[in-house]
Order: sequence, then C-alpha cells, then structure tokens
Amino acid sequence: MALKIHWTPRAEKGLDSVLEYLEREWTVKEILQLEKKINQVTGQISLNPNLYAKSETSKELHKAVVDKNNYLVYRVNKKISTIEIINFRGTKQTPKH
Repeated sequence: MALKIHWTPRAEKGLDSVLEYLEREWTVKEILQLEKKINQVTGQISLNPNLYAKSETSKELHKAVVDKNNYLVYRVNKKISTIEIINFRGTKQTPKH
C-alpha cells in the first residue's frame, strides 16, 4: 500500500526557491524535467519508504537525491501512514540535515 505524501511549508518554500532560480537561469524544459524527477522519487518513497539512506545527523530522516542539483529530506510517519517531505534543497546550498 502506497503511503500519502505531505509537503511541509518549509519543503514547499525550498521547492519554490529552486523553481524561481530555474525560471531565471534555465528553460521550461529543465523545470518540467525536475518536476518529473520529483514525482518519480516521491512515488518510489511512497511505495518503499526506506529506499533512501538515513540522514547522518538524524536517524528519523532520510535524504533522497532527486537529481545532481537537488535533494529532499523526508521522514516516515507510520502512525498516520504518511511520508512527510521536510525540506527540498539545491545541492549547493548549505545542508541542515
């Protein structure tokens, strides 16, 4: 059974920041490719929550590489059968997880 995906406000803000950068510096094609990759990764996580490695700083968090420039941090909330996307960041940003 697939788990529901929930994006936190922090993760949405991080994604918006990356998208704003892409809109300034790249083309619509790159934005669409990122969207497709995000959907692939979240789909994989939904079916297999432990697919990606746990964070080095927190055992409850996982880090999923979306592409060479972006990653997302998530945790599994088994009580409500949900994957919580905690953050979305560019790889060149200073990591907090």
